[in-house]
Amino acid sequence: MPDSTVPTAPPKLTHPVAIPQDAAVYSALSTDHYPWTEVTADLALRQGQGFTGAFDAWQGPRWARFLWHQGTLLGGYTHAGQAVNWATVMQGLPRARVSLTELSARMVDLLWTTRDVDGRPAPAAWPAARPVLEAQHYHGLMLSGAACSYWLAGRHVSGDLPAEGTGAWLFAPNSEANRAGLIRFWQDLLAATHRAHPLDATWQEVTVRLAEQHPCLDPFAQDVTLQGGHLSVQDDVPVDEFRPALSAALRGVLARLGVRLVDLPITNLRDRPEWAAAGLETP
Repeated sequence: MPDSTVPTAPPKLTHPVAIPQDAAVYSALSTDHYPWTEVTADLALRQGQGFTGAFDAWQGPRWARFLWHQGTLLGGYTHAGQAVNWATVMQGLPRARVSLTELSARMVDLLWTTRDVDGRPAPAAWPAARPVLEAQHYHGLMLSGAACSYWLAGRHVSGDLPAEGTGAWLFAPNSEANRAGLIRFWQDLLAATHRAHPLDATWQEVTVRLAEQHPCLDPFAQDVTLQGGHLSVQDDVPVDEFRPALSAALRGVLARLGVRLVDLPITNLRDRPEWAAAGLETP
């Protein structure tokens, strides 16, 4: 008989995953006592002040989460990432409990970009999964029961880890589903870097050294190549392979050239959601 505990299709996030409460502005207030009109006025004021964080509202099984980044409302969503607006939430959750929490910009970005992705099983039970996620520069959420941990470019930065011996689900914005977007980001990043500091010769030297750790960088295999600043990635190279490989290669090239990441003319690329997942900076 099939195992009924294993989903027949990739799962979606069906609940508002736990977020760190160390910077909670308020938590689980009833709109019977803190009316929606006051909630709305307060959030409008905070938005004008550049608020970054999350607002949650729930009433029984219904819930909604809204996210702001430096005063800009990214949007609201509910079950499986379905979009909702403010008016709908006020009408649908008239007697809600509400919470407001300040978060870092990277945490907000992680919540927003994983709201509607498909989950996949962790590569092993905890803690055996940890070295695999670190090697892959895993960027996303790890859920195990009620525990939710946040990972930025291979580093666990916040949240509760799974209990020892338990499995988990991974929800990552950087997956095969957005492969094309990831490759475009790396193409733009390497092309911009190459225009300022020609990379080809140094890239060859560094990737030969890294090929044992990252086989897709083997220059004889031609799986991942850089010529004239143009990056090519073969279709059969998984995202989990080329992401950490490209990060290691660029960091190695910049170190060999004596160029600091902060000095590169790539300001616009730092604003793209793929930047934090690239693993080039410490969170």
